[in-house]
Amino acid sequence: MAERRTVVRQRTFLKGVLSFHNGNSSEDCVVRDLTAGGAQIDLPHPLAPGACELLVPSRQLRVRARAVWRNGARRGLSFEAVEAAPAPKPRRPVVDDNRY
Repeated sequence: MAERRTVVRQRTFLKGVLSFHNGNSSEDCVVRDLTAGGAQIDLPHPLAPGACELLVPSRQLRVRARAVWRNGARRGLSFEAVEAAPAPKPRRPVVDDNRY
C-alpha cells in the first residue's frame, strides 16, 4: 500500500485526554502517532463522538479535532486548530509546621 501522508508521522506512546460535549465529558486515550495535522489514538471505549478536543499534556498541545477513521478502539484524528495548552499552575511549596 502506498503512503498517502504529506507529512512524516512521529510514533509516540503518550497520555492524552479527549474532551467532548463542550468540555462536560472526557476520556483518557493513548496517542500512538502524531503529525502536525493529526494523530492516531487508542481509546478504552470507542464510543466517543467524532468531534472533540485532544489534550496532550507532555507536549503542551491542545487541539480541536475530528475523527476521520475508526477501527475498533483505534481512531484517526484530523486537527482543525492547534493552540498551546495552558501552562500548569505552579505548586506552592509544602511547609513543614513542625520544623520550628
